[in-house]
Amino acid sequence: MTDSGLGSWSDDLSARERVREIATTLTEPRSVEWVRKEAQISSWQTAKNELEMLVEFGQVQAVEADDGNTKYAPNYQIRYFNQVAELINTHTREQLREEIASIQALIDEWKSDFDVESRDELEATLTDDDLDSEAIRERNRVLREWERYEDNKRLLRHALELYDDARELSAGQSNPSDSSLSLS
Repeated sequence: MTDSGLGSWSDDLSARERVREIATTLTEPRSVEWVRKEAQISSWQTAKNELEMLVEFGQVQAVEADDGNTKYAPNYQIRYFNQVAELINTHTREQLREEIASIQALIDEWKSDFDVESRDELEATLTDDDLDSEAIRERNRVLREWERYEDNKRLLRHALELYDDARELSAGQSNPSDSSLSLS
């Protein structure tokens, strides 16, 4: 991020808050120094302490880099569950079902347009001799979208599967701290 890009949001945040903002939006493992610079703070120790606290709370993961130093990486599992929870909390079951139907309609259209039954089958057509570069680019674009839509469909399916339980918990009808589920 550039200095001009950070100025708009960093002015009202403390050093620790800026570290949290940067760390919780990581897309790849990063060093304390990288996070410190992005958060525009002077103290390496403040950045390290905040990152360690985020690890303790499961917001990011500490990973050992090839050079033996610790880097901090996204916790994709937490992000995924947060996305599922956001879908549940901001959409009705019917809206989730309708979105799944819309995604499937697009996938069905691609299957028909390219005369294939799966994304893998479409990918296999990329080496067809009769395709020009523009047709290959179009298929690559569709493949990227198809993959993204399949991921979204999976996310929506999980939101539907957990919908009732999650809504019950968010309504305060059940206290998860009172449960005594034995996992053995």
